[in-house]
Amino acid sequence: MLYPTVNQPIVIIAMFFTGLACGLIFEIFRFLTFLSGNDKISKNFFDFLAVIFLFALFFIVNLAVNYGQFRVYVILIFLIGFAVEEIILKILWTKIIEKCYTRIVTKVRTSKAKWKTKRKKD
Repeated sequence: MLYPTVNQPIVIIAMFFTGLACGLIFEIFRFLTFLSGNDKISKNFFDFLAVIFLFALFFIVNLAVNYGQFRVYVILIFLIGFAVEEIILKILWTKIIEKCYTRIVTKVRTSKAKWKTKRKKD
């Protein structure tokens, strides 16, 4: 009776990090879909593989840490970990793209301005 209570923090931490890992794996499969041309067949194929892989990882970790017992909090913590990864990755991805875009735009504008000043001198 006492062992499941002592084991709960370990289960919570393991399921949260499993959710984070599954989110990263899902993003890798999305990237593979993008590299393969982003057509309907490759999207369905890679989504199918991702779901099978993620469920297998979830069940293996749950079996190892929680002895295969499914509780509501286990699923909720997993989903929270997955959602946190998605939110963090989207925020970071947006900021990285925004910084790259602004750098490219400023370099293009400065090179155009230099080119125009050189052309006026000639």
